[in-house]
Amino acid sequence: MTPERDEVSGELTTGHEWNGIKELNTPIPKVFRIWLWGSIAICVVYWLLYPAWPFVSDYTKGVLGYSSRLDVQEKVADGRAFRAESFAPFETTDVTTLSEDPDLQARYEPAAQVLYRDNCSVCHGRDLQGQESFPNLTDGHWLWSSTPEEIEYTLQVGINTTHQDTRYAEMPAFGRDEMLAAAEISDVTDYVLQISGQPHDATAAARGEDLFAENCSGCHNDGGVGGLESGAPSLTDEAWIYGKGPDAILETLKNGRAGVMPSWSTRLSPAEIKLLTLYVLWAGEGDAKQ
Repeated sequence: MTPERDEVSGELTTGHEWNGIKELNTPIPKVFRIWLWGSIAICVVYWLLYPAWPFVSDYTKGVLGYSSRLDVQEKVADGRAFRAESFAPFETTDVTTLSEDPDLQARYEPAAQVLYRDNCSVCHGRDLQGQESFPNLTDGHWLWSSTPEEIEYTLQVGINTTHQDTRYAEMPAFGRDEMLAAAEISDVTDYVLQISGQPHDATAAARGEDLFAENCSGCHNDGGVGGLESGAPSLTDEAWIYGKGPDAILETLKNGRAGVMPSWSTRLSPAEIKLLTLYVLWAGEGDAKQ
């Protein structure tokens, strides 16, 4: 069909018709055309001012020389410089001296909390109170020492890690490795229940006392009071990493324990390790367990 003028609108048709419906040749409103050409003009301006068109190995830089990558790098560099300035005391001062400064906690505890939650809370909990197999850091019981430098050292080298200076602490598997018979393990279990103030068989505990002295006191010391030199916990208090009941104690004696504390010296800076050390001290009640 040839174009004709529509009787209702007065506009020409395109000459197309579908089932009696004729298509009007109506141009888009002028304002839309203005917006279209205006946006194209703005694009051209941006193409000239900013990086835009990629080549094989380069791109157009734009007359302003702006680079979002450089902008981010500058902001990161500024952040690092600010952090270095803010944490200058941790770079130059030993952790023992830092722990004696009463003003540090108010200033640095928020940053220390973030550092702890990013790296430690998955095992020790957001509140530092631990969970089964991972010790409480606020209960006043220690595995090596309560001094700031010893906490710092544990964070640096870890426990049972591949670090050449790692702290080493392993509970032997007396049952699995056939060092004690099943009946002897049962007697030692009752002795441990006795010294920890739990229900026990007194006769079996009496037999277990001699077995404990021969096989366990080298690490846990006489009476099971623990040994800071070896990282062996006290068996006479309320702090139990793997559970304090007879079943848990029996399992430990049979199959042993060898918990791992990561070495943070390759992941965190010396200043960050000092800050974590202080955070553990701040969170404890004068003592805490690693």
